[in-house]
Amino acid sequence: MADYSSILVILVVLGGVAVALFISARMTKRAVGQVIAIFQRHNAIGIQQAKTVNELGLTPPSLMDRFTRMRDYKQNALNILLKANIVQATEEGKLFISAEKLAELKSKGIAK
Repeated sequence: MADYSSILVILVVLGGVAVALFISARMTKRAVGQVIAIFQRHNAIGIQQAKTVNELGLTPPSLMDRFTRMRDYKQNALNILLKANIVQATEEGKLFISAEKLAELKSKGIAK
């Protein structure tokens, strides 16, 4: 009987971990779309219209905000987009999406 209860506990823990990973992946995917929409809304398409993180409203939350609000996945999404070279940075640290990358994202259904 003890074997079944320990197996059940292990399955419940593994199920919880799987659900947490699934939710995290879904929230990150949603945040990627939101970050791309922010770039479109601020017209940060192309190097000439590059904007700072502050101008885009993508500043990291303060320590107090992190404790009092739900997790914001936009910072993680921005880092993913930077590593994938979808969002690019100028020498001054301003960010932009190239028109070609945006068209590619639209054709894949990632951006609207």
